[in-house]
Amino acid sequence: MLASGCAKQSPAPPVAAPDKTISLYNHQLKISDQTLNVQVATTSADMAEGLSDRLSMKDDEGMLFDFGQPGKPAFWMPRMHFDLDLVWIKNNKIIFITPNVPAPVGNWKLEIGNLPLYYPPSPIEQVLEVNAGWSDAHKIKTGDEVRLVK
Repeated sequence: MLASGCAKQSPAPPVAAPDKTISLYNHQLKISDQTLNVQVATTSADMAEGLSDRLSMKDDEGMLFDFGQPGKPAFWMPRMHFDLDLVWIKNNKIIFITPNVPAPVGNWKLEIGNLPLYYPPSPIEQVLEVNAGWSDAHKIKTGDEVRLVK
């Protein structure tokens, strides 16, 4: 399964996040002493769209992909406009962090097949996407507990 914006194959110009973006981040996730407002993606359509076409994300926001069962999904960055950290989660614990995953240059014009794929090191149940550098800046590390609190 590919996530983080893989459904649309036709290029589209970047668009500003709609005003409803605030309401998309309607869950709270707690990692260590940090609280994030997250959008939770549980359907294949939401996972395929991911954060594609958004121009930015606030520092206290993220997207949680909840697969419901362990697997090794591939993530890619079509139509992304900012870099991300990928936080791989299993049994409510961080098992690995892929830091500073770059948005492709000229990303919305690139052919989908040319984008790199990112995989977890072992099966996971969830993936958290946050702004690049967030994990390091907030001292988030492997073994930290992750809880959805709202």
